[in-house]
Amino acid sequence: MSRKKIILFIVEGITDKTSLELALQNLFEGENRVVFEVVKGDITTSNRTNSKNIRSKLTTLVKSNGQRKYAASDYKEVIHIVDTDGAFLKSKYIFFDEKYRHFHYTEDGIFCRNIEKVEERNRQKAEMLNVLLHTDTVYTNVPYRVFYFSCNLEHVLHDRINLPDDDKTRYAEKFEEKYADDAQKFLHFMCNSEFSFQGDYHSSWKFIKLENNSVKRYSNFNLFLKEYYSEIK
Repeated sequence: MSRKKIILFIVEGITDKTSLELALQNLFEGENRVVFEVVKGDITTSNRTNSKNIRSKLTTLVKSNGQRKYAASDYKEVIHIVDTDGAFLKSKYIFFDEKYRHFHYTEDGIFCRNIEKVEERNRQKAEMLNVLLHTDTVYTNVPYRVFYFSCNLEHVLHDRINLPDDDKTRYAEKFEEKYADDAQKFLHFMCNSEFSFQGDYHSSWKFIKLENNSVKRYSNFNLFLKEYYSEIK
């Protein structure tokens, strides 16, 4: 019997892993092996990341995945899941409001104390995402793609856009409990909800860049799932 290939999912935080790992392992059981790598932050906004080194940073991350050090030949593909965080917003959707210490997201835009800080963050994040969505391989020749949850994972999965960390954990555990052992229910939710983008991969990225779509509730992760489960209606 041939050895299972690894599908590596790169995610920003532990609640992303909690929400998705068991459901995806259940989906791919018997065909591929699902492995998660938690970055513990946003690689696209790190002050150590730029457009020239982000691909090499991804390769380093994949090569040393969890210190398990898989060979490139062990991987089927690498799937990178990111929040859009309003990265593609035009300036007219960024609003000054002194009552918010941190960026406050709504489906109308971002409210903040420092508009220039948001604009600089968005410039870097958008630049990094543009590099990633045109990256086809990492670690020599392992297929790579990046998929988004907008404005963030909790927005898509729970329609809650500004959850505190404690609530993120609680919602992630509830999602895990609901979908971990019900593959069809998980597929239906991810692929047939109002937030599910219907189109192709590159069109989904063109769409999320329009106007204020990058703070609205959309995801293109369903496109990945449909490739494996073409019978989804």
